Amino acid sequence: MALWILILLAQPRDAEAWQRLGLEQHLRNDFPGAIRSFEQALKLNPALWTSDLFLGIGYYRTNRFTEALVCLERAHGRASGQGLDEAGYWLGAARIALGKTLAGLQALEELLARRPGHVDALELAARTYGDHASALWNHVAEHRFDSAAGYQIHGYALEAEGNRAGAQEYFEKSKRLAPRRAGPGRELGRLNGDRAMLEAELKLAPADARAHHLAGLMAAGAGDWDVAVARLRVAMAWYSWDAEPPIALASVLLGRGQAAEAAAAAAQAVEADPASEAAHELLVTALSAAGQPAQAERERARWTAWQESRRAGAVPAAPRP
Repeated sequence: MALWILILLAQPRDAEAWQRLGLEQHLRNDFPGAIRSFEQALKLNPALWTSDLFLGIGYYRTNRFTEALVCLERAHGRASGQGLDEAGYWLGAARIALGKTLAGLQALEELLARRPGHVDALELAARTYGDHASALWNHVAEHRFDSAAGYQIHGYALEAEGNRAGAQEYFEKSKRLAPRRAGPGRELGRLNGDRAMLEAELKLAPADARAHHLAGLMAAGAGDWDVAVARLRVAMAWYSWDAEPPIALASVLLGRGQAAEAAAAAAQAVEADPASEAAHELLVTALSAAGQPAQAERERARWTAWQESRRAGAVPAAPRP
């Protein structure tokens, strides 16, 4: 950092030197100092999008979100490569911080379309979607408590508190108030193990992946294998981010001797949740049963190595098939 200060003493109008100084200050978490340096760099050369990007990050880090948004929008419009990814992430974060939730999620979704493995963007998007959904549910519960949706939300709240009987009462109230409304029937079917109610719910909401999953599990428990496989396949297709439906499907298929199809389902479970030991064990078992011992052994060795690295304190990437 001292080098750039010396250069700037000799050449105070060197925009690149101000940017380099700002980057070093940023890396030291000296955000106020970095902000001053990037501001000076941009005064001398407004085309330095890297300075706009890091100035925006600095503003964000110091809770100056409105100023951050202006810089990050400029940077996002001019950046390329990894810089575009960083600009997209921080642009999304700044919009969300300012309450522009949907616009922020749009920026994150655009980034994830280019870089599906961007962990920070995935985490922020998932957290924001969850917070936004909770806020919408709470709004309904607060302003329309005596509605079917309000009763359903209250049922979830009671269940979260461990009051299963109270939850069932409010799900039933919701169902009585709006019998053709999807949602409460699924929860009643889940609470009571009522497969018929879940099947009726699926007539109201054929795309309800959660209801397909629950109905598939109940069908498997009743030995109705064909229905179980059909329901779980739908749940797996529509709940592609959740490992549970493909785990259930792989178990059913393996029990029916359909090892190759079980291996494919188990592989999707691993893709959805690389840290799931159950998914990996199913995959190894299915591959072995399908006559693919070499692939099964490779998968077992990779999973074992990952576990050992984790126990040793490393943070390796979870193995994928």
